[in-house]
Amino acid sequence: MPERRRFRRIQKRYTVEFRLDGRTCAGFTHNLSAMGLFICSVSLPKPGTALGLRMKIPGHRSILLGVRVVRSYRAPTRLAQFVPSGFCVSLRYAPEEYFRILASLLRVAA
Repeated sequence: MPERRRFRRIQKRYTVEFRLDGRTCAGFTHNLSAMGLFICSVSLPKPGTALGLRMKIPGHRSILLGVRVVRSYRAPTRLAQFVPSGFCVSLRYAPEEYFRILASLLRVAA
């Protein structure tokens, strides 16, 4: 099946935090692109939910991303070792630094 995505996904693990139903939740990135991210987490927001996502980056810094949940997926227990549970988000706001990180990861992967 041919790839239909317009932007390449980069597999990279960064810790993330977000607020959901009044509590702080944690997860990590599974992959990133110029349009969105897949977040692995036990906390799964509903599709359509707007979130502020704090992504921790090297140098003990973090960047704030404005995102909207596109889909959530909880893998069946027997597949949990092979298929990640989490949620996919589309970017609504990202600082320039996010795109610099993506560009540097693409250079390393090439």
